[in-house]
Amino acid sequence: MKLIAFVPLLGALLMQSGTPAPGSVRIWTAKDMHAKAEELSKKLDAIKYAGEPQGTDGNRTFSIAHREGSGMAEVHDAVADILVISEGQITFVYGGTVVDPKTSAPGETRGSGITGGTEVQLGPGDIMHIPAKIPHQMKLAPGVKLTYFVAKIVQ
Repeated sequence: MKLIAFVPLLGALLMQSGTPAPGSVRIWTAKDMHAKAEELSKKLDAIKYAGEPQGTDGNRTFSIAHREGSGMAEVHDAVADILVISEGQITFVYGGTVVDPKTSAPGETRGSGITGGTEVQLGPGDIMHIPAKIPHQMKLAPGVKLTYFVAKIVQ
């Protein structure tokens, strides 16, 4: 009987903490994304990047990211990315070979660039799906501010 009384209490605590239960609907509005971009722009690291986790559900993790400089080339061995651009313009490079590859974490490789990749110009509203094992890189022109939503899916 005590367990039955505890379950609703646990649910109420999770809702109060802002952590949705697995399988819950999550919505990130354009207004939310813009406000988060303003906040993240004040937290940029040495490579002019800041990101903030938004939660996990099963094999998926969600983040909002903001950058004001180009990213490194990267490859994820077992994780696919889905990126949705909210603000800004980029040259997105995918495929090809990572230049000067180094393991940055288990299952993660980074490098200074990509040779032989395909380049596309992308902006607000554009969506990218990058399967695991595909090299990819974001290139920003000087002065560009990019905000995007990231869903990472373990394959």
